[in-house]
Amino acid sequence: MKKLYRSNHVKEFLRSNQEFIFHLSKPVLFALLILTIFSSQSFSQLQDKEVRPQEKEFFFIDPMVFYSKDEMKARLDVYIEIPLDNLQFKKNYSTKDYDASINYKIKVTNLANEIVVNESIKDYVSTSKDAQKSLEESAKFIVKEFYLNPGAYSLEVTLKDINTNKEETLSDKIKIIDFSLKNVSFSDIMLVSNLKIENGKKVITPLIDKNIDNLQEIYLFFEVYNSQNKDVLSNYQYKITGAKEKIYEKGSYQYTLTPGINKFFEKIPTDNLVFGDYKLEITDISSGELIAEKDFSNKLNGMPVNSKDMNLMISQLLYIASGEEYSKIKNAPTEELKEKYFIEYWRSKDPSPNTTKNELMIEYYNRIEVANERYSHYIDGWKTDMGMVYIIYGEPNSIDRVPFAENSKPYEIWQYYTDNKEFIFFDESGFGDYKLAIPIWDDRGTRIRN
Repeated sequence: MKKLYRSNHVKEFLRSNQEFIFHLSKPVLFALLILTIFSSQSFSQLQDKEVRPQEKEFFFIDPMVFYSKDEMKARLDVYIEIPLDNLQFKKNYSTKDYDASINYKIKVTNLANEIVVNESIKDYVSTSKDAQKSLEESAKFIVKEFYLNPGAYSLEVTLKDINTNKEETLSDKIKIIDFSLKNVSFSDIMLVSNLKIENGKKVITPLIDKNIDNLQEIYLFFEVYNSQNKDVLSNYQYKITGAKEKIYEKGSYQYTLTPGINKFFEKIPTDNLVFGDYKLEITDISSGELIAEKDFSNKLNGMPVNSKDMNLMISQLLYIASGEEYSKIKNAPTEELKEKYFIEYWRSKDPSPNTTKNELMIEYYNRIEVANERYSHYIDGWKTDMGMVYIIYGEPNSIDRVPFAENSKPYEIWQYYTDNKEFIFFDESGFGDYKLAIPIWDDRGTRIRN
């Protein structure tokens, strides 16, 4: 646990506030003298009821087209991802598990609005009681295969939660190419959030929502088809562009393509990708032809605040970042560098770096949201002393409120049993503007907030 106050500040406070301190008990004085700022354990005290994430998507789809052995058709893979915390689970008393029931419909129509695919499937998700505690970390993945003639199509996927009757529809456009027309051709690109080897085989986690969020790197999976009866040396260039077609990443691939299907995984760094929307393009270097492309984004997942207000989110790092870290981000010369340093900071604190969610980051900004709801008056709640202590330490184990006291202004005492801490707030103005009896000091020996 890192102590950020300085003893000389405490002594100065005691000397200049003797009359004020006289009304405090000895145990409270002792608690005031041992104030320390938080460790990561403090965040575990945040209760479930306080989590207020943004409204999120009910489910995600990502249709991808691959070569089929039936040369007249191609294979359409429709990937569906359903976050389990979006579903309503009911206890199954016969199995002791918790079940969710879903129905999903997949409809594909051609340019003449003729239905070429129309499937309705009922499915179930079953979890244990323990697994119910971590639903937000789990998802159900579905992939359905269809074989279609070359052409342009419209896709609609409808998902219904049978237990709640909630229903949503997502749509997308599909282009099926004729793979037999070219000597060398590409499949669509799949984004992969995790790639590992198990028993000598590659095991992947597809990134269906196409949001890289907290991932420090992603993988591309695609197939290259060589219809010739000989090996072919091919050179490709990739680039990732963002707003105003600025290039954020670029590189090249060289492959010796054997006849038939060639499968590739390529790692893509995300260090330079600030928040926003992106397009990945792969072109044939020899011809300049665009071979494959994929849209994706980098946005904050599960956050209770608007990531577009980056300067506010950076200011709110005040209670968790060190003085050096805070100054580096806050004083970056450009907005893009601010975003880059902000992302780097939170990735360095991520307790689960191989997932798209940064639990500590989400919890921290959830606390800021709660502080704003509870303690705002003429300033935002996160800027108040009570908001600061709440953000750092979470929900107090007990609160003693003394609205009227002889020879003293109204005050509150917050107690944290696990951290062995006690904080005292006095209403100096009489209008509910509670101030800490002793300020909390940062690692530079100055107040965290003035």
